[in-house]
Amino acid sequence: MYYLGIDGGGTKTKYTVVDDNLKKLLELEGGTIHIHQVGVEGIKKEITENLEKIFSTLNIKAKDIAFTFAGVPGYGESLEDKKQIDKTFKELLDMPYKIENDAVNGWAAGTACSPGINIVAGTGSIAFGMNEEGKIARCGGFGPGIGDDASAYWIGLKTINEYTKQKDGRSEKTILLDILEEKYKISYQYEIVDIVFNRLKFNRTEIAKFSMICAEAANKGCAASRKIFNEAASEIFAHLSVLAKKLDLKDNFIVSYTGGVFKAGDLILKPLKDLINKSNLKCKLQEPQLEPWDGSVLLAYKLAGNIIPDNVEELFN
Repeated sequence: MYYLGIDGGGTKTKYTVVDDNLKKLLELEGGTIHIHQVGVEGIKKEITENLEKIFSTLNIKAKDIAFTFAGVPGYGESLEDKKQIDKTFKELLDMPYKIENDAVNGWAAGTACSPGINIVAGTGSIAFGMNEEGKIARCGGFGPGIGDDASAYWIGLKTINEYTKQKDGRSEKTILLDILEEKYKISYQYEIVDIVFNRLKFNRTEIAKFSMICAEAANKGCAASRKIFNEAASEIFAHLSVLAKKLDLKDNFIVSYTGGVFKAGDLILKPLKDLINKSNLKCKLQEPQLEPWDGSVLLAYKLAGNIIPDNVEELFN
């Protein structure tokens, strides 16, 4: 039999197929299946076209797929959206399947489907966990403006705000001001306003890029920038603490992390580790064992009733 994982994202979707021995047979990449971006018809088009490619490439039919797991972006955040997505997948998938938010794929990849938590801090932020009994819980992921604490977007906004304070003289000038002005070729007092609102259109992805300026400044000695990363670590720790309590996680459970914010290395990881060490949480902080799309198909394999082997990381890599 075959197992299909669907890893939906904001810009693309990856489809992965493995066999009974967890041998990877196929990987495909398609467009996003986020309902807010492509609508129901867009979801239908993407899923239909890629299923056809899978069937024709492997010379199989829907009945040959024992189980499909689909991590869909935005799933569960709106009851009406959830109804439409459920209805659409029911029409399209003629096989056993399960749908969850795409954050579940990150958890499955990060822990190899073991009890624990996965924290995502990229352009946005969210945390997801599952315990030994299969109980799940999520924290964060409310989106830009009202949530996404500790995300690159959140750090970017704080970086811009700190820059404006330094430009005014409300905060002591640091290397941050020089790095940001050189990066954006700033030539007059209030040009940052034109850059953010007119040139960048307050675009979420563009604002998130300011987090890299913050990291550079922090590494060059800017205390204000380092403080922003310390605050981000505190927010991530809060996500972790809430989920550990909700799921009653104990005994060295896994905490994996993904997303561009963690590329800052010790700027974010050291204060996070310090907070964990000072707490009563007994967890193991680690990089993900697998990629999110591998997590989706691994979960399909598990939900079909299979036991995940100890050497799963070797099998996928």
